[in-house]
Amino acid sequence: MFKLQVIVCIAVALAGTRSSAQQTYRRADVDTLGQLRIITVSGREIDPRKDSDQVAFDQAAVSDDHWSVGWVGLYRNCCTSYPIPLKLVVLTDGTTRTFAGDGLPVWRWSFSPDGKRIAFRQAPIHGEDHSHFELRDLRTGRLVGTFDADSTNLRDAPMWVRALQPPA
Repeated sequence: MFKLQVIVCIAVALAGTRSSAQQTYRRADVDTLGQLRIITVSGREIDPRKDSDQVAFDQAAVSDDHWSVGWVGLYRNCCTSYPIPLKLVVLTDGTTRTFAGDGLPVWRWSFSPDGKRIAFRQAPIHGEDHSHFELRDLRTGRLVGTFDADSTNLRDAPMWVRALQPPA
């Protein structure tokens, strides 16, 4: 009976830990040609492929816990002279998840301090009349929170939304 209790205790303790075989990331950079390069802690280089309509990568970042790496994909736009960030992509737990929210450009995003969630801000190409914010769980991709903002309700926004506001 005692051995069974010890085994159960060890199993419970290990259930919340990540596999040592999981990939961890040292850094993520976008070169002058818009190509993303991810460097793992073991020194391996990963060069993700672009989507068929994607022209470049941008806003690459590694989570503070080094278990996730994220970036936005830049796409041509008929009405601007520059590409726009339409998709947020995050690689974590061996899974690549793509977030497009409500279809507006993803202008800002960040990992939560514990590395378990991402938050992103979307807004129209020109003007700041409306911003859409989403908070997502990285392991499941599940929507955890959403906030739609205009200039009148930002004071009431949750902290994760206020953290994504453009600098004044």
